[in-house]
Amino acid sequence: MVRFKNNIGPFIKWVGGKQSIADQLLAFFPKEFDCLYEPFVGGGSIFMATEWKNAAISDVNGWLIDTYKAIRDDWKQVADLLDNMPNEKPFFLELRTKHPNDYTTHFERAAAFIYLNKTCFRGLFRVNKKGFFNVPYGEYNRRYYDPGNLKRVGEILSKVEIFQGDFELCLSNATEKDFVYFDPPYYKLGGHSDFNRYTPDQFKEAEHLRLAALCRELDQRNIRWAVSNSDTPFTRELFQGFYATPVSARREINLNPKARNIQELLFTNYKVQTRTVELLEQGELVLA
Repeated sequence: MVRFKNNIGPFIKWVGGKQSIADQLLAFFPKEFDCLYEPFVGGGSIFMATEWKNAAISDVNGWLIDTYKAIRDDWKQVADLLDNMPNEKPFFLELRTKHPNDYTTHFERAAAFIYLNKTCFRGLFRVNKKGFFNVPYGEYNRRYYDPGNLKRVGEILSKVEIFQGDFELCLSNATEKDFVYFDPPYYKLGGHSDFNRYTPDQFKEAEHLRLAALCRELDQRNIRWAVSNSDTPFTRELFQGFYATPVSARREINLNPKARNIQELLFTNYKVQTRTVELLEQGELVLA
């Protein structure tokens, strides 16, 4: 069975991260499968929450994936580097001028990734077209990593296959006994926003169309999948013929508190249990 609430949390902040609604989403997932695939791993809330026995994670963001690999290989070396990074604006601004490829080791690259992500404004991760980090300093007086959590993340990553690349590439070995969870950059009215560019390229309508086509291909192969996305006419049309379950979410990144509570959709090619949805809506479902 899928395991819930295992005292492991994301070590970075991620726009659209699923930590706050992981229990909702996990309740909608199949209860049995061999391998969990996450082609848009982002902050990793889902695979960390399940601590599934077999998992394969990937992302097109090479800097992010190098960070996961560094923590897997030697989390302590990453922590030691972080301990020598002061949470001060001059240091932040100097580090921000470096390109991810300027670092000698993936441990240095990982420490820089975590530091910039946790000390920048509201925990955004955004790069310009050349791949340079370009979010302002956050002026937050708080620690930017938890050694105990980083250690636990390193331990769970030792059991996980980690890939870097396009979302289609890591699924070649998936079978009908596996499960795929897609959490792509959400479709917005207008198609995309340059404000939250997390790679030098953008995830535009063509990529959403390609993702929907891949889901139909996986469905023909009898591979179960779920896709989180915004609730828009475009996304509903993309996944017409499949199931759409409303999910209540909160986006702390939004500067307008009234706009933080939103409804998104979980598209699946299998039927979500109606009773599960009802219990979650009533606040009566406890996952332990």
